[in-house]
Amino acid sequence: MNRDEDTVDRTAADGVRKVRKRRSDEGGRMLGTLVVEAVAESAGVTPPELDTSLYDVIDPDALDALFASRRNGVERTDGQVTFSIHGHYATVSADGVVEVESELARIKRTGGNLLLTGQVPDEVLEDATVRLLGRAGDHERVVALHDRNVGTAYDRLDRAGASAAGGYVLDYQAEARSTTAATASGTDYRVTDVGGDLADFGAAIEETLRRIDFERRGLAPGELRFCFDSLRPVVDDDDDRDVEPFLSDCFDAVEDLSGLGCYVLPMARRSEVVADIEPLFDATVELRVGEAGPEQRWYLQDTEFTTDWFALDER
Repeated sequence: MNRDEDTVDRTAADGVRKVRKRRSDEGGRMLGTLVVEAVAESAGVTPPELDTSLYDVIDPDALDALFASRRNGVERTDGQVTFSIHGHYATVSADGVVEVESELARIKRTGGNLLLTGQVPDEVLEDATVRLLGRAGDHERVVALHDRNVGTAYDRLDRAGASAAGGYVLDYQAEARSTTAATASGTDYRVTDVGGDLADFGAAIEETLRRIDFERRGLAPGELRFCFDSLRPVVDDDDDRDVEPFLSDCFDAVEDLSGLGCYVLPMARRSEVVADIEPLFDATVELRVGEAGPEQRWYLQDTEFTTDWFALDER
């Protein structure tokens, strides 16, 4: 390999690219230049198309000076700095390695809790939740239902390719709820009826997730996929003081197991209800039906970045 060239290694996580670049030992370009190029390549844009300038987040000259050789000529061998730009985390190490990863990729890789919202047809919401439940891979999939037909969970688990051993349904039985026969499924998933109040439902969710982790003797990051459908009766019927603790308990259980949680709220993102709870989530996935079909847009909390609209069947 030519030592004067950057090397690029790519790995894919759920279709999202992770890019790694190395500056050559001699005659290397500025670290800031490599960061911008790596982020742009990961995002699929050109460097001028990045929504944030590197100068807005870090001084490129200071970055190079931080990892420059010592005055006696000895190279620095330890230390690193991490910052965010264009929805990505960029980590620069003392050995001249620049590694970037999108927040979207990190959430899918290590887990997080997502709010799925938008005024779209039911089938679009179904497709989105199936994708977040994972249509490939050895996942443990749990669907918690509030004011939804059990058949909805069966259909999603079937489409996600869940097995009987790896598919769980928690069906909340509110007193005023009328039940509907479940849609037949070829797989006998583990279905649990849950009674009581919202706190009881949260406790049942946490117990189920932690029991799965115990039975599997530990889950790998991203292996657990959890879907709550729907938050609409929660935000409509329950006291606002109960909603945040309920979500917090669910979040803690999912995050402790490095799982990916999806919470369906079929309302416009700009509504007051969504605005009130959106900051609690790691990201919001907004859905719409565009001219070319169903589309999604992600609002990433940590890096304060919003993606462009892209097709639902991408990433």
